[in-house]
Amino acid sequence: MTKKSSSAPRKENEVDDEPILTKTYLTDEELEHFRQILLKRREEVLRDLDILRSSLSDENVEDSINSNYSMHMADHGTETMDREQRFMFIARDEKYIGYIDQALDRIRNKTYGICAKSGKPIPKKRLEAVPHTAVRIEFKQGKK
Repeated sequence: MTKKSSSAPRKENEVDDEPILTKTYLTDEELEHFRQILLKRREEVLRDLDILRSSLSDENVEDSINSNYSMHMADHGTETMDREQRFMFIARDEKYIGYIDQALDRIRNKTYGICAKSGKPIPKKRLEAVPHTAVRIEFKQGKK
């Protein structure tokens, strides 16, 4: 009786011989490099959030001043859509800040660069492209 192989065929980019890590494979210098990138992006996003939030509060003041004038329905719809879009951008940026903060925590804990799903190292090339990532590309793309 022959035994059938139960293993699935390997995918082109799949690497099974990579170790499962509990601490980062990156040097302290590399961790500092990524920490600086994340801090810079965090600062930029916070600046964008301030602009978006102030534009909403400025708009609220303007609305109360102009409330005596009638507004065409199309203009009102456009303003409403713009306001909703700004709320969407604020929510997106706040979520991104959360991802950045989690990545900074992983740097502090020396677990940065380790895939949260597989425990395998996240390639430096991916970390350079998406420094806040917590997973390898194959998990982000939903292949596994």
